[in-house]
Amino acid sequence: MKNFKTQILTVTSLLLLALPAFGQIDPSIVFPVPADNDVVHSLGRASRTSLPQRMKFLVWNLHKGSNDTFDIEYPALSFDRDVIMNQEIFLDENMTTVWRFMPQFLFTTATSFFDGKEKIRTGVANISTVTPASTTFLRTKTLEPVIHSPKVLLISTFPIKNTDKKLTLVNIHGINFVNNRSFELELSRIYDKIKDIPAPLIFAGDFNTWNDERLAILGQYAKKLGLSEAKFIPDDRLRFNGRPLDHFLFTSDIRIISARVDGIYTGSDHKPLQVELEYSPTTNNGDHSTQDFLALH
Repeated sequence: MKNFKTQILTVTSLLLLALPAFGQIDPSIVFPVPADNDVVHSLGRASRTSLPQRMKFLVWNLHKGSNDTFDIEYPALSFDRDVIMNQEIFLDENMTTVWRFMPQFLFTTATSFFDGKEKIRTGVANISTVTPASTTFLRTKTLEPVIHSPKVLLISTFPIKNTDKKLTLVNIHGINFVNNRSFELELSRIYDKIKDIPAPLIFAGDFNTWNDERLAILGQYAKKLGLSEAKFIPDDRLRFNGRPLDHFLFTSDIRIISARVDGIYTGSDHKPLQVELEYSPTTNNGDHSTQDFLALH
């Protein structure tokens, strides 16, 4: 009973934290979900034909670009990146204006739902200097409370220079405000979607792992997929209940050169994950058990 009450208090707290991002919820406003053929949209233009084998990543939940320093920090952190994976994008005039001043990138977005009276697209984005070879998405069957909306997963593949391999990016904004069983159901659906995708593969974003049970579930599926987790130094990731929400998982043919999360940035409630890596087929990161995964946190 005590554990159940703790879970209820946690979910309630998270809901209260989320409400300011939406403002005052007007019950007359409907939050429609796009049709399947209207989920994926692209903006901008790619400047290269393939990714280098050594790449710089930025992974960042943008909190809808609502923080005062977003329009300064985001371009500054992004300008020299090869790949950017964003969650909680919000394609209003503010965010699209910032993106227009980043002409080297193609912005591939997946809409989870249309927000507010203006029906602004919100969701995730895989951003690169290279046009993806393929793009698909997976929408959660579970809906989050209050606005009864799904989350969307975006999967993109990119050619890698001087190799016939393609890098797959799996960008997640994990289902939130629901019980652990629903969280596991959605990870199981993701596992079925990506389990046969060949390496190299990166699975990253805001997993909403705000308790030990969710971390353990993620660890189990990471192991089944043969994924390791980047160790951040420093590690100032956003935490709730002392647990980090954001993760960067990768297959054994990827070598992490550096991974850091600095707490100085205020452009979002989350802190940006900055990772430099190399596609290295001879690399072997070994097998990481669930216990090892949890021990990182």
